[in-house]
Amino acid sequence: MERDINAFDINGMIYEKLKEGYGDLQEVPSKMPAMDKMGETKWYDPGEKAHISFQSLRMQTIRDVEIRNFYDRQKLDLSNSFIITLMPDETYPLPLYVVDVDIHKEKYVHVITDLIPLSNDKEYRKKYEEPVNQLKKKYASLPGLIDEITDEIHKIFPALKEFEAFTSGGRIFGNIPIEHGPQILELLSDYLDIYSSFVKNSVDCKILKKDSIRSEAMETLGQFLMMMSQLDFSDDMPNMPK
Repeated sequence: MERDINAFDINGMIYEKLKEGYGDLQEVPSKMPAMDKMGETKWYDPGEKAHISFQSLRMQTIRDVEIRNFYDRQKLDLSNSFIITLMPDETYPLPLYVVDVDIHKEKYVHVITDLIPLSNDKEYRKKYEEPVNQLKKKYASLPGLIDEITDEIHKIFPALKEFEAFTSGGRIFGNIPIEHGPQILELLSDYLDIYSSFVKNSVDCKILKKDSIRSEAMETLGQFLMMMSQLDFSDDMPNMPK
């Protein structure tokens, strides 16, 4: 039976796949209450049986929210929004996993997903960016994907200017027609499968043990968090409680 993306629980799917990769996730109290006022937000740490450690996993679900239409900024669409950020730690400085899925019901799905590399080390990039670059090619024919972030798009999403400094070559960004829901779910699942493979192969990975990479990764994470703390998405959801 085909899954209806208009009502599908994206975060539920992502949680199950991340749990499969890490082995065990433990829900914990909010680490940033000021960020968690909209919708339902859950935070997770590695559970006792987790294969490796990470800093934190944040999963936000906002249902039946009005979000500005990408093509007509005066129009508000009834949407479901799912936002996930998984922060690695210095012990295993894997890429930063991020995804933002806004389902504009019966219209299109706004998707941003990436596995953001935290080091410019050539060996690290080859191992953790090249597979993501190749995966992006698999979905290159999906309608609505945007490869070049133009000035016009920056006017719609000013935050992308800052975000671009962190993205990988395999970043997916665009507005995919709703009838391609099954392919969107497959895309999200494929990105998670790659991330899970990184997790499962990280324990004996010599690259992740290099002090220079660990140091650079923590610096990059700090810069990313600083950037995120300064972003304001309130205009995109103008009727959400302030």
